[in-house]
Amino acid sequence: MKQLHIATETMVVDGVLKGNPNLNWPGDTGGTFTNWVAQLVPAYLSTIDLHKLLSGPGIVAPERPTMSESAILVYAVSEESPSNTVFLTTANFTNTPTGGVPPERSAKPYSDKGFVVMRKGGEGAIFNTKQAGPANAHLIGAFAPLCQ
Repeated sequence: MKQLHIATETMVVDGVLKGNPNLNWPGDTGGTFTNWVAQLVPAYLSTIDLHKLLSGPGIVAPERPTMSESAILVYAVSEESPSNTVFLTTANFTNTPTGGVPPERSAKPYSDKGFVVMRKGGEGAIFNTKQAGPANAHLIGAFAPLCQ
């Protein structure tokens, strides 16, 4: 997830320096997973590297994955989003406006063992199932819409 964040951050900085509005956070370019992948590959990540980074236990992403085929969920953060806004999570956790949904026992890639969150500012954390939900939203971060 850190590599995905670094590739995205590099792309965003390049977009600012080059004045290219197409190189931006997912929330600023239509909020779709497909747009985000199209921006990253091949300029910031190779297809092979993206495939590896979006795969996990029980989920092997194809070369050109959709978000439903990925071990990682991407959220529509924008340039205006605060640094604590959730940008990436493992697919066994789903962010909602009122709090995260705890992972189910059969959820892939990590079932109910826990989930990983990466925020826009670059910090990330591993959480256990009990830390999901509205009561712990302050631990996880601000809520952004899920990319489609």
